[in-house]
Amino acid sequence: MTRLITGSCACKAVQYAVDGRIKSVVNCHCNLCKKITGGAFETIALVSERNLEITSGEDDLIRYALTENADKYFCRVCGTPIYNQNKRVPGNSMIHVGSLDAPNSLSPTINLHCKSMLSWVRDITALENHEEEVP
Repeated sequence: MTRLITGSCACKAVQYAVDGRIKSVVNCHCNLCKKITGGAFETIALVSERNLEITSGEDDLIRYALTENADKYFCRVCGTPIYNQNKRVPGNSMIHVGSLDAPNSLSPTINLHCKSMLSWVRDITALENHEEEVP
């Protein structure tokens, strides 16, 4: 199996690999995605469920039913979200891009649920930038 991308949780208890094509990478601005990530939006990569392999720590992966249609899988040790599944897109998994070992290797091509987008997100590139922490 050719490993195209790999990822893990923050504590490395759960590790995974994806073999196959990334179908899409999106920023989701819905309120549920903001809640489950604790962020301003969620960036996810849609992959075929059969191409996602948990390579270690499967026993540390916990499923939480977000809604009747959607499940979230995360590390029971550190809480890192790994992927979601949604009955509305059967046969697919939505990997949290932040859990990738090389998250900069993928870029989103679309924003979804923009009606719920936080007002300041559109102007985020205009903020002052620092390469390191500001003391």
